[in-house]
Amino acid sequence: MSSQHAAPTSEHLHAHLDGDAEHGHFIEARSQKALAFALTLTLLFALVEVITGVVSNSLALISDAGHMVTDAAALGLALLA
Repeated sequence: MSSQHAAPTSEHLHAHLDGDAEHGHFIEARSQKALAFALTLTLLFALVEVITGVVSNSLALISDAGHMVTDAAALGLALLA
């Protein structure tokens, strides 16, 4: 079995790379927005847990809020990467 296709030229490869690059930027922007949304939501829930934990004197809620802050830190690092 022999292939009938000629070897790709640099113009042919360049055309595909340009198209892929534009698509990649769109996905990257969407991922950044999703990470920022997740970070904001996580921090808001952590704040609610701290307030509720202090008001109800619940160490479990306060410690879970601390855990959520570490999750938010990981999301923040992912957002910066």
